[in-house]
Amino acid sequence: MKTFRDSFEENYVAYEEPCSNKRGFRIRYKYVGEWYAYKLEKEEKQRYKRIFGAMCLLATVFFGLAALQKCELNYHSPATLFSGFSLALFLFEWFGVIQFIFSKDKITAQNFDQMNMILRLAPCANAVLLLCAAVSCVVIIIRNGLSIGVMTVPLFYFFSGVCSFLITFFYRALPYEKQKFLG
Repeated sequence: MKTFRDSFEENYVAYEEPCSNKRGFRIRYKYVGEWYAYKLEKEEKQRYKRIFGAMCLLATVFFGLAALQKCELNYHSPATLFSGFSLALFLFEWFGVIQFIFSKDKITAQNFDQMNMILRLAPCANAVLLLCAAVSCVVIIIRNGLSIGVMTVPLFYFFSGVCSFLITFFYRALPYEKQKFLG
């Protein structure tokens, strides 16, 4: 596995830029590695950025609505464990979505690999955990004979999981290409 230094030395070239300091120049680095680009029109990529942002926001809102309700399901059940792990994955999901929203037309190989890995894995794993939280809530409701009023908790966990799954589904469908450096 390449270290960060090996990757840096492989993908960046140093050059001298004139400057008004004592030496008369400063060292700058230029990226010469492979670039990645999504094979989408500008308007279409903007639409996907808005969709991912909205889905991530909706998933977070639904999660908050479920997890912040004061009921037995959020105190003494396996749903607490699943939602706790899900909260950690939300951080990765948000990081990947924000990275995608602020990405430019061409993305360096390191940034693309990081964003691609996060958006392919984190939202999907988050959706699975949220589905497990919803199912465990339903099991607790049935087993303990709780009122039907607490059914909003598993519904909100389920809706949050659906939003996270949609991020993965749409992201995996995005076409991209590898481009060589041209000068």
